Amino acid sequence: MHSPAERAIIIGMDGAGMRLVKNMVDWGYAPNMAKLIKKGVYAHMIGVMPTLTPPGWTTLVTGTWPGTHKVMDFNIYAPGRRLDDPTWGINTALCQSKYIWNLMEEVGKRPILVKWEISWPPTIKTGVQVEGTGPGVSNHHQIAGYHLFVAGKWASRPIGGQRDPEDVDPSALQGGGMVDPVQLMPARQDWKNLPNPEEPCLEVELKIKPLARGRSNMLRGKRGTPKPYFGLVHASGPNGYDRVLICRSRDGEDGIAELRVGGFSRYWRDTFEIDGVAVEGHVRMKLISLSSNADALEIFVPQIWPVRGYTFPENVAEEIDREVGPFLQNPARDALGMIDDDTYFELLEYHHQCLANVAHYLARTRPWDLTMVETHASDYANHFFLSQADEISGASPKTMARCRSGLARTYASMDRMVGRLMELMDNETVILICSDHGGTPNQFRAVDISTVLEQAGLLVYGIGDERPREIDWSRTKAAPVGVSHIFINLKGREPTGIVPPSKYEEMQHQIVGGLYSYREPETGRNPFAVALTHADAEMVNLTGGLVGDVVYALRPEFDGAHGRQLPTAVLGISGQHSTFILSGAGVRRGGELKTQVRAVDVMPTLCHLLGVPIPRDVEGRIIHEALEGAR
Repeated sequence: MHSPAERAIIIGMDGAGMRLVKNMVDWGYAPNMAKLIKKGVYAHMIGVMPTLTPPGWTTLVTGTWPGTHKVMDFNIYAPGRRLDDPTWGINTALCQSKYIWNLMEEVGKRPILVKWEISWPPTIKTGVQVEGTGPGVSNHHQIAGYHLFVAGKWASRPIGGQRDPEDVDPSALQGGGMVDPVQLMPARQDWKNLPNPEEPCLEVELKIKPLARGRSNMLRGKRGTPKPYFGLVHASGPNGYDRVLICRSRDGEDGIAELRVGGFSRYWRDTFEIDGVAVEGHVRMKLISLSSNADALEIFVPQIWPVRGYTFPENVAEEIDREVGPFLQNPARDALGMIDDDTYFELLEYHHQCLANVAHYLARTRPWDLTMVETHASDYANHFFLSQADEISGASPKTMARCRSGLARTYASMDRMVGRLMELMDNETVILICSDHGGTPNQFRAVDISTVLEQAGLLVYGIGDERPREIDWSRTKAAPVGVSHIFINLKGREPTGIVPPSKYEEMQHQIVGGLYSYREPETGRNPFAVALTHADAEMVNLTGGLVGDVVYALRPEFDGAHGRQLPTAVLGISGQHSTFILSGAGVRRGGELKTQVRAVDVMPTLCHLLGVPIPRDVEGRIIHEALEGAR
């Protein structure tokens, strides 16, 4: 039987709540998404608990709930190990269900994946994959994270307010130095070939540190050898310093790039040393600011990405480098609030057009039946701009305006990527825009579950002021794992167990009671939307041995952007419902779907449209009301 569609394009937008997406469409910032909605259908899709990247994306592309596919969180309970020693969730080897791209391959169809998150290590066998690890600094391939060299009068550009913790936002690190202080000095006498020998020049040494600002458990090596560049600060005219010549040595003829205030250099290829091995990568710099008397300097170096090693097959990376240009996985999300917003959005636009151009190149040079492209920009915006983009945050008008502008610029850039990918469509192509979860603005200070358990006498720390504090397992009865699970320190199950199995149910009820009786100090309100025993967690589609003895969710006003909220939560201009926009071959013009759409329904619906057999373990349904001929 002829299938309704011959091929599919899937565009993933991490953290893009349908409520906010629809607002952006209605406010005029996403005209391409508006076209797809007009010609197809959309729904406020119910996602997974916790509202996080690994379980969300894995559910979407397998059609199974986390209890079945086993990718539960960024930090997953590890049986036999101490409760504070979880399994890291960015790893396809953990998944116990079949990915849609592997299913396509089994029936002779050809998938292309471009930065599709939580798809690494590659499981593709006959298709093509470009990157696909995690958000921002959570990747296996970068040579170095960003460097922000500052001298003299410099100040960061924070928005203020609370910051989401790394267990829900591992795209940026929260420890260690965020800038690279340098000193401007008179140019040494051994400089050769100065641009203007009659004018005084200054010099600055810029050391790139391989492996810097990367997630420690995902680094590509153990030791990076610092690589120096030499910046010659000089004046092109009578109005003071306005140029920096970047050189490999103290020789003006050994220059790589000349930076002007407000401008990026072109990329250049260079070699760096990691664990004694030379690795080639792409480098560019921007002179963000330089005062005329050189009492303030700001030079930014974005993520340095390798020339090869991040694709399957391996030779695809060299094709991309030759035919498309330097790849960029992280558009400086971790530098938001340090660099100016314009610099971030310049990199974000490059990033989005790079993803679209890579997809175009691969689709043009290879037969394909499924092309999948993902951006994390919407979730970067959740954790930075959305937090204070709504009046409920109590932010000043100036901060709120900056945050609203940041959201609009983010979605406009994503929409341009969508428009470019829409060029791959023909009358036999179906296109899906989807997300793993949504996001909400901040209202009250986020509740820390460890503090709640500590106050209930269930989680006990050792004596001392060291940070992070050490848990006293000899007195601890329960501890959190991941963002929504609480495990009992059960004797015979946990290596540190102290709670007898005979007290198991009693302890569950004590924990649930402790959560419901807790009152947040500033508001006097209980912040918990739900607290469930392990057995009752089935009602939120959490089953199996990796699920906590108690599962909880916070009300959105007491959480950050996402993670500890129910997948149906709504607050202000946004919410946690995932995005679902379906258009093209086999899809009716139906507007908003009134029936319930769940994350597990995506995969079987795509299989139906493409004529691919649906695996037996799929827990979703075909969304028939989205299809042509539906009543």
